[in-house]
Amino acid sequence: MQSEIKYHKIFDHSTEGLIVCNSKGIIELINPSAVKMFRYSTKDQLLGKEIEALIPRKIRKKHKGHMEDFNKSPSNRSMGKNKRLKGLCLDGTELPVEISLSYYKEGEELKAIAFIVDISQRVAVENELTKINLQLEEEVTQRTNQLRDQYKLLKTVSSNFPNGTIYALDASFKILWADGQPIRSSGLNELSLKGHSYTERIPKEIKEDISSKLHQVLQGEMISSEVFIKNTYFSLNIVPLPNEEGEINNLLLVEQDITKNKTLELDLEKSLAKEKSLNELKSRFVSMASHEFRTPLSSILSSTTLIGKYKETEQQFKRDKHISRIKKSVENLIEILNDFLSIDKLESGLIEIKNDTINFIDILKEAIEEVEINAKKGQKFILESDLAELYFESDRQILKSSCENLLSNASKYTAENATINISVSESNYNLLFSVADNGIGVPEEDLDQLFSRFFRAKNVTNIQGTGLGLNIVKKNIELLKGTVTCESQLNVGSTFTIQIPTKVNI
Repeated sequence: MQSEIKYHKIFDHSTEGLIVCNSKGIIELINPSAVKMFRYSTKDQLLGKEIEALIPRKIRKKHKGHMEDFNKSPSNRSMGKNKRLKGLCLDGTELPVEISLSYYKEGEELKAIAFIVDISQRVAVENELTKINLQLEEEVTQRTNQLRDQYKLLKTVSSNFPNGTIYALDASFKILWADGQPIRSSGLNELSLKGHSYTERIPKEIKEDISSKLHQVLQGEMISSEVFIKNTYFSLNIVPLPNEEGEINNLLLVEQDITKNKTLELDLEKSLAKEKSLNELKSRFVSMASHEFRTPLSSILSSTTLIGKYKETEQQFKRDKHISRIKKSVENLIEILNDFLSIDKLESGLIEIKNDTINFIDILKEAIEEVEINAKKGQKFILESDLAELYFESDRQILKSSCENLLSNASKYTAENATINISVSESNYNLLFSVADNGIGVPEEDLDQLFSRFFRAKNVTNIQGTGLGLNIVKKNIELLKGTVTCESQLNVGSTFTIQIPTKVNI
């Protein structure tokens, strides 16, 4: 009786909509959340009605076919994978929803349970994100167009020769005439340059390239290019000067210092690239957070619901199993939130180093004890070190969390009954701490990106994680003036090594 009361409380107070239908699709039970979700006043308005009353008319026929398939082969599953589902409200509006199906048998009759989540807020957020992305893309386009317009303006200015030089050259590239700010500032003039070879005035590293371009212009081409000489950018515009018979015996060359504008152009390109990168990062964050939160929350919901079914004393082991699942899911959520908070603090520069005299061996042993609690069955952590203690000035919390992260990763990617080897040594005032596992390893092509934010190797798709842990470790260890590296072999194992100076002013 007590279990039944708990079941009804869970059913009635669940924040998700819950609907129980018989094999004919008639609604037999519905909780208050579902009644409110579909904008009805009382559950009596829906009890005894076909479930199609909550389904948009245009898909009711198709839904009946899906219901028949479910009755033939019932299973726990999500509806409309990779599709947007909608429910029909009393007022005729359509509500975006996520629906998961489960079932049980009452006697010989099949009962279907629908778990319904109103995702209208999330859809609104996604739509807003799409709108923001479009706005950012428009801004990028506008800035690109501005950059192009500026470049055209610079070309117009260069035709008036500010901070530039005009040369008239003969077919052997000797100077016939020259004028411009640079040559006047250097005390030269047309007469002092006339008869000198233009190619003899340019640096050796670009002489061959410029000579080739001058020969191309003699063949009738017009050349525009940029060169970089002694920390200065120059634009070169070279055109042929044909005579009345069409023969090309002379060339016009405009040389202009564009360092200031080129630097501005490069800075703008970097700014645009940074904005695009931030936009992509935001999209990846929303996508990853949505996925990583949904899995443990769904597990908590299903386990909570199923616990209510096990009313008998002899079913305690089943209740314990689901309680364990709920605890594990909560721990996963806490881990994800901690990663997000750590990244935010690191990116915002809010992490302050709190130096204290610490014994690294004690910190490491504490970290091992913490990780062993959730380690896989039979896993052993073996600490190998000649050091009974290792004292130095550092941040205790950063070191402990970094150790726990590497140890936890080793456990996560290593099979049951495996050994994880830990080594600690000190050499030339440098701490060397390594964690070696016998896990799945990292593909060679993924090693370079292993410590990047949100990156996960392609062989860990079925193992839960945010792709933030190693990035956090790297940034934290760098705050302590240290480094973290990885050596790995696919299907053999990985070794992560932290090196930190034990005598340094941080």
